[in-house]
Amino acid sequence: MRNFDKFSTSGEFASVYKMGKKWHCEGVIIFYLSGYEKKIAVVASKKVGKAVLRNRSKRILRALFARFEKNLQAGKYIFVAKSEITELSFSSLEKNLKWGLRKLECFK
Repeated sequence: MRNFDKFSTSGEFASVYKMGKKWHCEGVIIFYLSGYEKKIAVVASKKVGKAVLRNRSKRILRALFARFEKNLQAGKYIFVAKSEITELSFSSLEKNLKWGLRKLECFK
């Protein structure tokens, strides 16, 4: 199932935002910082929409991460949902996320 943990402190967010690699995809921004364990954080601001849309977009991003997770290197990942995420299909989001992770050299 899920072998990844969630972020535990705001300091982890700050370190990934400051020192990590960043890539803009259609619908999502990916931050990656290599490390010893897999940790994930999913963020959706009010720009995405009301609570239902924000929660749905976060669920989608977690599901996509779970699909790629076994092929990814250990490290800390932050996915920031963009406002256009609600207009994209699951398959196009999957393609964009895979492309972005490949550009950040996250795959084993």
